[in-house]
Amino acid sequence: RSAAFDLRTPAGRARVELPLPGLYNVYNALAAAASAFALGAEGEHVQAGLEQAAAVFGRVETIPIGGRAVSILLVKNPAGANEVLRTLTLEDGSIDLWLALNDRIADGRDVSWIWDADFEVLAGRVRRATCSGTRAEEMALRLKYAGVDTGAIAVERDLGRSLDMAVADRDGGAPLYALPTYTALIDLREILAERGLAGRWSD
Repeated sequence: RSAAFDLRTPAGRARVELPLPGLYNVYNALAAAASAFALGAEGEHVQAGLEQAAAVFGRVETIPIGGRAVSILLVKNPAGANEVLRTLTLEDGSIDLWLALNDRIADGRDVSWIWDADFEVLAGRVRRATCSGTRAEEMALRLKYAGVDTGAIAVERDLGRSLDMAVADRDGGAPLYALPTYTALIDLREILAERGLAGRWSD
């Protein structure tokens, strides 16, 4: 759940150990480094800043829930979802998923974008997938067509109950990743705040 890369600049080269996974986070780190250098920062300070970067809620933040570490990755369009899915393929062995697909105004009423996201890369890698949200059934159907075993897919529209189901199903020790859309992420945060596991957005 991290990434390492060589940062090469006119000032020299440094090996950066970024505490965030995924190629897209490396891109973000490079953009931040370029901005820092443009503002006159020293290379050692840039490297230290990148290596101390902290995950934020919905951006690979990992929270213990019911004795399991749950990593939360926001998905809201095909491009972003594909980066998340690509990151999940870096995980050794099988994975568990909690997916929450909503179609509220802030998410966009049209959820057909999930058919343009490459969920196929997860075929054969998903031990258990729990689908939730206002369009839980469509998410489950998308996973079925992506090649995820239908016997591994559960549907529960209620976010709290579905989260409890996903957390409780711990056989095999697979890591659990939560992939909510925007309003589902907000609702998830509220659920975790009510349980004393995370602060509210306004805190």
